[in-house]
Amino acid sequence: MSAAGRLALSILRGYSRIAPTQRGSYRMVRAARAMLPRSQWIGTFTTPAGLRMRLDLGTYPDCCMAVGLYELDTYRTLRRLLRPGAWFVDAGANIGYFTLLAAKIVGPTGRIDAYEPDPVNRARLEEHLAINDLAGRVRVHGVALSDRDGQIDLYHPDDANHGIASIYAALVPTGTKYTVPTVRMDRHLDGVPDVIKMDIEGGEVLALPGMRRILREARPIVLLELHGPEAARIAWEEFNAASYHLCHMRKGYPTITSLAALNWKTYLVALSTKTVNPSKA
Repeated sequence: MSAAGRLALSILRGYSRIAPTQRGSYRMVRAARAMLPRSQWIGTFTTPAGLRMRLDLGTYPDCCMAVGLYELDTYRTLRRLLRPGAWFVDAGANIGYFTLLAAKIVGPTGRIDAYEPDPVNRARLEEHLAINDLAGRVRVHGVALSDRDGQIDLYHPDDANHGIASIYAALVPTGTKYTVPTVRMDRHLDGVPDVIKMDIEGGEVLALPGMRRILREARPIVLLELHGPEAARIAWEEFNAASYHLCHMRKGYPTITSLAALNWKTYLVALSTKTVNPSKA
């Protein structure tokens, strides 16, 4: 790796620890990778959390993952909430960025369940678990979360961000279709996790009703990315019915007071009324 490129990536890794926001991160990473010959864009990179991942700097989100500038609010919230021995569910684990972080934090006494129905992304997830010696801490489930057990079509993008794999063909203009099994989280898990992260590109419309019992009886903390007005409506209804309050996933975790405050793409934290705000954790 060229000296200039190595220095540029190192600076960004350091910046990720103090960055006030992830805005502009992609532009900075593109500038840094331009200092590397293209032959060095694909390889094994070590993230600021000390985790090794096989990434392609020519694609998003790989390039931001390499330097720790991917979804900073989610990353920082998980670091606040997870403790050694905790049980974490990663719904929409993708290639393992947050699964790996969680497995490192909860340690050998913790538990991770990673749901990733996309076979292409799941293969990379399993590779990353193996090269970090974390496979023993994570149960990988090749199923999609839904409101019923069955099957559904899933579309993997052929030439775009691998994170947008979705059950909605309209969200993946050019993609490969896979038929995958579906399960209800209510029935699939054999207990109650402490924290659930859900980022499933619109699939939350089906997955949230499928975890209704867990929400109402156990009330784990849920980190959720919403995709569209229907997802916002269902999230608002399901969490309110389970006596949760919703907060924006950003500094201070401000409370969301109405459905109208949920945008097309909102990152939120759902907390039981008895749970302490993450800013005080």
